[in-house]
Amino acid sequence: MTLGGFVIDCGPFAKSRKNIDNFCHNLFLANAINECTEQLRKAEKEYFEAVASHDEELMQQKKTEIHVFQSSLQLAAYMFDTIDDVTT
Repeated sequence: MTLGGFVIDCGPFAKSRKNIDNFCHNLFLANAINECTEQLRKAEKEYFEAVASHDEELMQQKKTEIHVFQSSLQLAAYMFDTIDDVTT
């Protein structure tokens, strides 16, 4: 690990730096997942409204959005499952 021009690769500061990096990465992923789930809920609500109003074009658009958000959540789950640097 580097800090400015210094390499921190041993001792308590290296471990602290790694823990901070993991924490920041986890916060970023958690925020991305949260935003994705909020957008998914919104798209699902709009899809059901489109179904109620029989708007075929809007239904298809919302189905596509729902699929995109679900795929994004699956990718995030895959990242949590396979990347060693991500801690849970």
